[in-house]
Amino acid sequence: MPRTLDWPTREQWQADAAHAERTRCHAVDRVPADPADWLPPAELAEARRLAATVVRQARKALTDAGSAAHRPILNQHGREAANGDATVSELTCAWRSILRIAEEQGQLSTPETARLHQVYEELTTSYYDGAKAAEDQAIRRAVEYRATDEAWQEELARRARVERGPQITTITVHGDGTSTVSDPEPYRPFASHRRY
Repeated sequence: MPRTLDWPTREQWQADAAHAERTRCHAVDRVPADPADWLPPAELAEARRLAATVVRQARKALTDAGSAAHRPILNQHGREAANGDATVSELTCAWRSILRIAEEQGQLSTPETARLHQVYEELTTSYYDGAKAAEDQAIRRAVEYRATDEAWQEELARRARVERGPQITTITVHGDGTSTVSDPEPYRPFASHRRY
């Protein structure tokens, strides 16, 4: 069913380009989530070994500190850190959790925990800086594109489709295998025969 909406002017629509592009998706959705894209292979392999070492050290430290109840969750985070298919978010979350349990519950502070902190910070910084750069580039492109006549014509066509509402097309297949397609018509939902 056709409807008329209060659309922004072309100038308002163009001015909203940066906001529209920024809120279209999260910045990290614009970049690859594979840790190998953000850390050199040797450093990533080192970090995986470090995480396993810190988990082993923390298990003993938890027992010594009388906090053995934290071992199952520490083991779970250790398995997550060892997952070769983990995304950057999953991997950094696992590392952060391992370090938090080791340091807060097990009172553990070793060269391995310090180095894992360092690699965690490098990966996090690299990933989020890359995501921010990708978002900034997408925003620049969106602002430039919305300033073109081509983009405005596409927006006008989109508005016309929205105002027109949903359409339905009927395809009829005949016995001889041929088919015919009807012209689009406005969609009308079936009326209920219920009486209230």
